[in-house]
Amino acid sequence: MSEKEEKHPFKVILEKYISEILVIFIGISISFFFDEWRENRKDDETMKKHLAFLRTNLVEDTLNLTSRIKHSSKLVNSINKLTYFRSDTEIKDSISFHIDNAASYLFFKPNQMAYEEIRQTAHTNLIKNDSLKILFLSYYTSTIPYCTEWCKIDETHTMTQLIPEMSSYFPVVTDSLKIISSQEIIKALRLKKLRNLLLANAVYKKEGVNSFITTKKVAIKLLKKVDNELQKD
Repeated sequence: MSEKEEKHPFKVILEKYISEILVIFIGISISFFFDEWRENRKDDETMKKHLAFLRTNLVEDTLNLTSRIKHSSKLVNSINKLTYFRSDTEIKDSISFHIDNAASYLFFKPNQMAYEEIRQTAHTNLIKNDSLKILFLSYYTSTIPYCTEWCKIDETHTMTQLIPEMSSYFPVVTDSLKIISSQEIIKALRLKKLRNLLLANAVYKKEGVNSFITTKKVAIKLLKKVDNELQKD
């Protein structure tokens, strides 16, 4: 056998070890690849479940906000009726209705179950779409708190200032033992202090309605992004 054809025993052993190491390395790499693929697939499935739940919450929020906007606008309209009437006949027949509305305050309770679930499980990082993630966090940490804060401002002013002031002149809540004529109520509504409180309350309610409108727009925008993400393969 020629010198070229003959291999040194050490070289044979080295080639054997190298080939075995390569086989092991390739095997481990393939194993890691499939483990990562399975983990990514599991994360995608988890995120889709979260998004489907989030979608349900957002649909509920938009429907709720639509109702809140319509109802709250009626409250503002009633206050305007009580403050801007020119003749007694304009409000005489509906004065109790408008007073009930004026004594009501804004309210909105968003459905945050999906958000809390994602936050508590630390799965926010599973949202790979950056624009979706940013809007998602903004909606629940900025938009909704701003909206509910205006509701709280209106509630506080209505309960601690407006209702007590109105109650000193006429019953805000129907009281059969204390009957006040429409004419007496109208006279009280012309008083400067009560009128100014009504006007201030109207401002708070208008800002609350604006916050409802803004929140609804953001909810719809987020809902569209969620739908687009759910439609991806």
